[in-house]
Amino acid sequence: MNPLNLRSSNIFSDLGPGTPLYHKTVFKDEETSIRKNPPWMTRASSILPLVMHYITSTGIALTLMYYMNNRPFNSTHRRPLVQTIDGKLPTSFSLTQSDIVTVLSSLLVVQKWALMAWVVPLCWSITIFLMERNGLHRQDLKALVKYRVLMPQTYTASIHTLIIGTLLLISLAANLTSPIITGSIAWDPRNTPISYLSTTPIHFLEFEDEFASVVPGPFIDMYLKSATFRQSLAHWGPSLVNIAWGRASEKALFKRVSKFVELLAINSTIETVALPYFTTDSIQWIRNPSELPDYIRNMHPEDVMYASLNLSPGGNVTIVAGAALLIPNLSNPTGWSINPWASRTIEEKRLLIYAAGSIEKMSPTATRRLPKDTYIYVDEANMDTFLFAWITFRAGAGRCKDYRSLEMAATVAAGLAYQNTSIPYISENLNDYIEAILLRSYSAAWNSIANFVSTSQIVSGYHPALPVLVAKVNKARVFGWLGLQLSVTLFSIVFLVLQQRTSKFSPIGDVTLAAFYLDTTSLPESDSPYAYVNGALRVYDEDDRLKVKVVRDLDKVA
Repeated sequence: MNPLNLRSSNIFSDLGPGTPLYHKTVFKDEETSIRKNPPWMTRASSILPLVMHYITSTGIALTLMYYMNNRPFNSTHRRPLVQTIDGKLPTSFSLTQSDIVTVLSSLLVVQKWALMAWVVPLCWSITIFLMERNGLHRQDLKALVKYRVLMPQTYTASIHTLIIGTLLLISLAANLTSPIITGSIAWDPRNTPISYLSTTPIHFLEFEDEFASVVPGPFIDMYLKSATFRQSLAHWGPSLVNIAWGRASEKALFKRVSKFVELLAINSTIETVALPYFTTDSIQWIRNPSELPDYIRNMHPEDVMYASLNLSPGGNVTIVAGAALLIPNLSNPTGWSINPWASRTIEEKRLLIYAAGSIEKMSPTATRRLPKDTYIYVDEANMDTFLFAWITFRAGAGRCKDYRSLEMAATVAAGLAYQNTSIPYISENLNDYIEAILLRSYSAAWNSIANFVSTSQIVSGYHPALPVLVAKVNKARVFGWLGLQLSVTLFSIVFLVLQQRTSKFSPIGDVTLAAFYLDTTSLPESDSPYAYVNGALRVYDEDDRLKVKVVRDLDKVA
């Protein structure tokens, strides 16, 4: 049986001397040969796919990690419109998500084409090399030609077959790993500030003008004289918190609500603006009632909380479970109305009272991170519980107005607990809950006073945000894919060096038509080498073209 289903005597008898061959080898005996090396153009063209595979693989990896990673791309339009204070403005040209995915897919197609253009001829080079070294079994030859792999038992035959088998397996795997690279990209919807647009400056209300002087206005007198007006500001505070915050704790995130920026998208950048801030430095839960200050030791905790609210500009609100209030020094209270409108930063340590609600409804998950011996006050009449802590904090803003915002924060904090919509869940972490309610109540109080009492304005530039899709690249996947592709390059070079040193045939050359140039005359043949025709396929040359026809009587042809 002829393994290649060809009669070489027929082929070479029809291929005349003018037939172009990449090289011609004439055997003198089993040990010597005369070899004519292929020209340099043939050498270059034969190794070009390997070089292209290396370049495209490296280029794809570099594109992903250094160009696409964390870069925003437009979703639908290449020049989308961005919302500004004065309307919508066109942005500069930028690729869309579909554009960059198309480019990446095209690069992968070129990379896979280069890999196949290298591996397919490489199988014939490997076939000839293995036949020359130790010979090949018929099933090994079929596996090489059909599947481009070696049979499993062939791998351990020698160091050469181990290297070659590994090269073929890596090449097969490298051709199937495109999903790894395409799946390494996650698209994160985000609003990205556009810094190159020329926009009209934005105005913000401030207590002080550009010379740091307070400009009196009609609402200042109303704030000082009207309790109803102050209560309205305090009750407006929780609604501002609902606009700016949700349930997440969002530690150390300072926010301000302003009607001047309501048209802008989230993540728009304001260059200059005063923000209220409130930082909790420490929370020390009281473990012994003797640690309580003298002025509240003999008072009911709820009475202490209401006394604190009476000192607030916003007045009283109903205390409910979840309320957390900072308590001023009740033995020597300072009236908020006598504090001047002067800038300062507050750094204090105050007592906090937390109304935990009924002891039956106290969440064990909320208090699991508290010290085990934390003091809990239990009202024997209704079984309501209260916890105490010393809070060390810093409060202020770009231009803070003394204690006015801080004192009103107590009323806002009680209102936040009553509404229970824009504060973290108590069951998750009580300390985070306390920090969040203190920060948000102070910010809301500051916003309320600033928005109604301020008369001065400052001008600030801004950068509007545009909704985009940001590419997040999984670098581990990219490095894994690139390592597999570069392994093909490395093992291919090892094979070429091995072939150069141990083979009599040129390791670099065009072996695309190697099957046509093999002399298989001495191999056993069958009457029908090609199963799909009645006879054999005869290749002949006609007008510098290779043609084939069916020969039914092989003996007559011979």
